[in-house]
Amino acid sequence: MVRRIYVEKKEPFAVKASELKEEIKNYLGFKDITKLRELIRYDIEDISDATYERAKVTVFSEPPVDILYEEDFERPADAKVFSVEYLPGQFDQRADSAVQCVRFLNENEEPVIKTAITYCFEGGLSDDELEQIKAYCINPVDSRETSLKKPDTLITKFDEPADVIIFDGFKDMAEDKLKE
Repeated sequence: MVRRIYVEKKEPFAVKASELKEEIKNYLGFKDITKLRELIRYDIEDISDATYERAKVTVFSEPPVDILYEEDFERPADAKVFSVEYLPGQFDQRADSAVQCVRFLNENEEPVIKTAITYCFEGGLSDDELEQIKAYCINPVDSRETSLKKPDTLITKFDEPADVIIFDGFKDMAEDKLKE
């Protein structure tokens, strides 16, 4: 079972969200944004209920400065929302650190954790403006937009790759045979 948590800094501590809002207003010229929220999304699998309850307030959030939402977070119906995750194969330090910290709570568990950053915009944004904001926020070298839908599992199974073709006598072939 996959559990989902969103963690958002309380208003006085939401420095990154405030800075990003100002950047978008100043660099992209979108003055109609009334509120920008930045939430860290954790998808968690293979963790016991007891460890999960402890980890919510010790690993995933800091109760004095964070608001924790389970499964989904409240937002206006007209809010524009998207999430950004690392590309497969990119190292996600936040997810790796969370796994290690959960293992401190219970060394017998092998949790699987994936993270994403979720952005929530309030105000009059068109779909075109949202696409420009996505292009500004997403570095295509290491990140991509991800679905807001919670997956059924976080465990990725890969097909067994085909055997590598071996060319016998390749280094001794004549040039005309190589060009074929």
